[in-house]
Order: sequence, then structure tokens, then C-alpha cells
Amino acid sequence: MWVFGYGSLIWKVDFPYEEKRVGFITGFSRRFWQGSTDHRGVPGKVLDGDRGSMLSTSLQVLDGDRGSMLSTSLQVLDGDRGSMLSTSLQPGRVVTLVEDPEVSCHLCVGCVWGVAYKLPSGREQEVKRYLDHREKGGYRVIAVNFHPRPSVTPTRHTDTPHAPSQALLYIGSNDNPDYLGPAPLELIANQIVDAVGPSGRNTEYLFSLAEALRTLLPEDSDTHLFSLEDLVRERLTRTKCVSGNHRRDAVDCQSCDCLQDHSELGQG
Repeated sequence: MWVFGYGSLIWKVDFPYEEKRVGFITGFSRRFWQGSTDHRGVPGKVLDGDRGSMLSTSLQVLDGDRGSMLSTSLQVLDGDRGSMLSTSLQPGRVVTLVEDPEVSCHLCVGCVWGVAYKLPSGREQEVKRYLDHREKGGYRVIAVNFHPRPSVTPTRHTDTPHAPSQALLYIGSNDNPDYLGPAPLELIANQIVDAVGPSGRNTEYLFSLAEALRTLLPEDSDTHLFSLEDLVRERLTRTKCVSGNHRRDAVDCQSCDCLQDHSELGQG
């Protein structure tokens, strides 16, 4: 049994596997259209990030894996107005696949690169149950044709395992309850900057995926992904973290963690 990863399964491989292959599938495009309420955000109203006001929210979310309560404090600064608004919590934005009949892998249209993993023999169902739980936030399983990356040098080993012709993947279709759908890239970028959940900041998810594609899959010039990365980094550069009298660019301290990390600098 092979499972194809095109999002966090590329860079967060926390499950056993026997073998992995880099390759692509066709007929789809990757989009940040799936909401995340269990990993990179929490249930709540999607915030209009264009308002970008100071948000101060305390949230409690259940960590189902450990059964403990996690408490996180979010603060986002509006350097232009510096006003305080109360707001609802919001889901994060993570990737799903959308059907794309126009296929051109040379132009990265209708072609999604990723990594296929062969689950351990005799433990396939055990590992799949874990992945089902990990991807439970609106994702379902479908089978797709997988095309392995051609080898740069022909192998002389006749017993090399055959690449999979089919693989399973997890997809968040537009009828699942967490689906957010399309939106202007600027709004998606603002949501990603503001969202945080039990697995961490939404920005970490975006940056880790972008870096993994650059490192492992240079063939994939995913315009949607890399345009979002640029917008989010630009937004973080503009955003200021404040603690007392101390100010610091968010790009230097990864969003607003410096509110806590440097709080002592504002005390006197």
C-alpha cells in the first residue's frame, strides 16, 4: 500500500514506511482552500485579516492525542492603528487538491509533485489508521495514478522494486465541513499569518511546505504556494511585535512570539 503526500506528509513524516518515491500526479492542482480546525487553527469565524487590528484572544483546544488541554494566547498587532478588537477564533488554511483538467507538468498546471510512501508490510492497516486520524479534519481517501520521477542515471539492478502505479491520497473536497474554498491571495495570506492551532502556527506549515518543495521537488514551481509565501513574509515584515516599550520586526522573531520571548525587555 502506497500513500501519496502533497502537503504536510512531504515534510512531517511521523509514521513508519518501507520506501519512498518522489513523483507526481495529474489532473489536480494544490490550493490552500482547506480549513484546519485541529492542527493549524481552531473552530471559529474566519477573520478578515485586511483589518489587521490588535487581536488579543485566549483559546483552549483539546489535544486528542494526549487528552490534555492546551492553552495558547494570540496577539496580533496593527501597527497602523494599534487598537484592540475582540474577535472570534478562526481556522487555519492548509492545502487540498482541486480538479484541474488542463495538464502541463512543464508549466506545473494540472500536475502536483509530492512523495509516495510504501507502508510497512504487515502493518499497512495500522499505519493507515494513524494517517486517517491525522488527516481527519475534512479529508477523505481516493486512489490516484502515481508517476515516479525518472531516474537521472539508469539502474543496472534488475531487482529494483517497481514504482507504484497507484497510490492513496487524502483530499479535502468542497463538500466537507472544513472546506473554505477560494479567496483572494491577500486574504488567504492574512488568515495564515493570524491562525494558530494545536500543531503550531499556520505560517510554519506554509514555510515548511515551501522549503520542502524547493529542496526535494525543484520541478514544482507552484505559483499559488510560492506567491502565498511571498505575501506572508511581506506581511510579517510589516507587522510589528510590541512588548512594553520594545518593538521588533515580526520577520525577525517569527510573527508575534516575541511578545512573550522579549517581555522582560519592556519591564523596568
